[in-house]
Amino acid sequence: MQGLDLRDGVKGLVGYASRDLHALWRQVSSAAEAEVALRDILPGLIDTYGAAAGTLAADWYDEHRDKLEVPGHFRAIPADVKDAGAQALVGWATATATDMSSLQSLVLGGTQRRIANFSRGTITGSSIADPKATGWQRVGSGECAFCAMLIGRGAVYSEASADFASHDHCNCSAVPAFGGRPAPVKPFTPSTRTASDADRARVRDYIATH
Repeated sequence: MQGLDLRDGVKGLVGYASRDLHALWRQVSSAAEAEVALRDILPGLIDTYGAAAGTLAADWYDEHRDKLEVPGHFRAIPADVKDAGAQALVGWATATATDMSSLQSLVLGGTQRRIANFSRGTITGSSIADPKATGWQRVGSGECAFCAMLIGRGAVYSEASADFASHDHCNCSAVPAFGGRPAPVKPFTPSTRTASDADRARVRDYIATH
């Protein structure tokens, strides 16, 4: 499973989660009812599809490593996410939403990010643990100015403390960088014409702490 296929696989899992959420929305008629149902169902839903995303990412990592003929034995480690933040998502979404439609959108966006984070955590964590890897890099199409600028750095993150910055509906992923091989992502300077001051500030803050 190549990089784009991995992202497509994660998108498919998010689609299944969205289907399950649609079933929930049909059973509630108010935000109060939705909050009770979400607090009961969402943690398990995110854990289930998140674990599947982590397994997909681990399989991708191993196949990618074998394809590059990286020496030595190593098998990717699926991310063990103790608390994916489902309850925090419910609290934030119900407090922020102005109606049921916006509640649904906020919950789906937060669910997507948390499921994808299982995949990202698997790649980043395995890249740090793999003795033949020098770290990981961010990949994606740069659909927003924030992501485009981070991808454009071409940075290789080699510290376990380096978090993968993401947002709701973010389709960026991570790839391992292996010693003795060209970095997967070449640095470039993206256009800043569409980047707002807020986007640039977010990137500066992220860079300063990573």
